[in-house]
Amino acid sequence: MNIRALLPFTKCFALASLLLAPAPLAADVPSRDEIVKRFVNAANGTVPTTKFTGEVRAYTLEVHEIETEIAPGVKVKQWAFGVPGGAPSVPGPEIRAKVGDLVRITLRNTTGRAHTIHLHGINSLAQEMDGVPHTSHAVLPGESFTYEFVATEAGSFMYHCHVETNLHLDMGMYGAVVIEPREPQAWSKDHVLMLDEWDSRQDPDVTPHRATPNYFLVNGRAYPFIADLAIPNGEVHLLRFMNIGSEVHSMHLHGMTFLVVAKDGQDLAAPYQADTLLLGPGERYDVLVKGRDGTFPLHDHIPPHGTNDGVDPGGMHFMVVGGPALDARGQVAPTHDHDHAAAETSLPEVQSGTVDVAISGFKFSAPILRVKRGTKVVWTNMDLAAHALGVKGPKEASSWSLGKGGRFAVTFDAVGTYDVQCGPHPFMTMKILVEN
Repeated sequence: MNIRALLPFTKCFALASLLLAPAPLAADVPSRDEIVKRFVNAANGTVPTTKFTGEVRAYTLEVHEIETEIAPGVKVKQWAFGVPGGAPSVPGPEIRAKVGDLVRITLRNTTGRAHTIHLHGINSLAQEMDGVPHTSHAVLPGESFTYEFVATEAGSFMYHCHVETNLHLDMGMYGAVVIEPREPQAWSKDHVLMLDEWDSRQDPDVTPHRATPNYFLVNGRAYPFIADLAIPNGEVHLLRFMNIGSEVHSMHLHGMTFLVVAKDGQDLAAPYQADTLLLGPGERYDVLVKGRDGTFPLHDHIPPHGTNDGVDPGGMHFMVVGGPALDARGQVAPTHDHDHAAAETSLPEVQSGTVDVAISGFKFSAPILRVKRGTKVVWTNMDLAAHALGVKGPKEASSWSLGKGGRFAVTFDAVGTYDVQCGPHPFMTMKILVEN
């Protein structure tokens, strides 16, 4: 499917969403004339770095070539920002400051290519700090340059390389900039969610660069590698959505609504509620979420974006974890145990060599295994539904999405207790006890 063909439709959908959104009461927001007047009279342009009123926040970033597993079994080459002595990553290290601080970011170019840092959405900086090579500076191999700006507005921003932007962004050269307000806020915690796409077949040495994304990432990973969000029942957290990619994304939250409070680093005069948020490339939205009972998905509602190389489930899909789940009567729901044999107290005999485990009827044929160190366990999916297994313990492993007849094997060479769970069907669990 040509995902880029969806863009005209998503743009129309965005316009329709704006037109159909409930209008706020006139008394709740400034008039149009007042908003225009504020814009016209607002200070604009470079804020001298001598005018900061807070602290100096200094960061040093280097550029490294790394290999990352973005989905089970899918390892890709990346160009990543990192701090000296630290592990580089995609996204790069978060840049955080408070309103009034002076932010200094020194880029050390440790690669053989030219790079820059563009501070996307920061409007208080001077032209020479904008990170666009033909209007400011290109940082050549072996050189360093320090970008400086005064943080004048609270909000969610991004940084990325602006040299050969199409290629360098596709290779992972980006990160988040968060400017925090100095006053206490309604939320107790915030979470950065950077949205991106990845072409696992791309080669940076092939020109011209043309990427056709087949993986869809949140904070540099695709399902099931995206970390879940814990928002305890009753707590209010701020989610900072940042679309650094080249596709439109439609982020939908089950069981709850967003309160959209800011866009592109600007507070909204009239916050509004929604359960689906459409983000174009470069856009950022800040939304409040109030935790509740139960666990619910947060995912991209554009169907291909919920796959890994076309295989469902995958892509931009993770969970918002609240309090204990309640049943329809409002009582604490019992834990689903689809495999009653797992409750047996007697342990099975110790096995060795190769042990086969069938997946059938959304159950593992052996809910508990005892094996000797060095035993190979092979799972075979007999269901029509696809399963994706994750193994947690002294050694961790995860499978690709297994269709009917699909097999997944792990050799357990470290003693300990291992938990096995199906990602798409988390009620499917088993334990493996590895002994000498």
